[in-house]
Amino acid sequence: MTKNKIVFYDHNCKICTCFSVWMSRRTNYWKFYPNDIQTVESFGFKIDQNTLKKNIVCFDKKIFFGGIAILNIFAKSGGLLGNFSKFLLLLKFLYPIYFLSYYLFSKNRSKFGFLVKYFNC
Repeated sequence: MTKNKIVFYDHNCKICTCFSVWMSRRTNYWKFYPNDIQTVESFGFKIDQNTLKKNIVCFDKKIFFGGIAILNIFAKSGGLLGNFSKFLLLLKFLYPIYFLSYYLFSKNRSKFGFLVKYFNC
């Protein structure tokens, strides 16, 4: 398995693609790749295709999915956002809320596509 800090995102989603571009500008800690099964397997990961389709996945010493992955990605971005994300990651009793929030957002992300034009990505 690779030792790189990798994020697999849905490259067919405007919001996800915008997030990857925006985050790549903030930090070079993460390398963003599409979540297609060939790309994931080329890095030596065995992740269920259904999980890949529904979640953002990041790898930094271990694999994180969904809301926890988003917080881990933000935590490495530095600044106020990064510090706030690190704080939220310490609050393990809130993890179910992070998962639920990500689930609700991912189910409705196509409705938020109009926001992409405001993020300069």
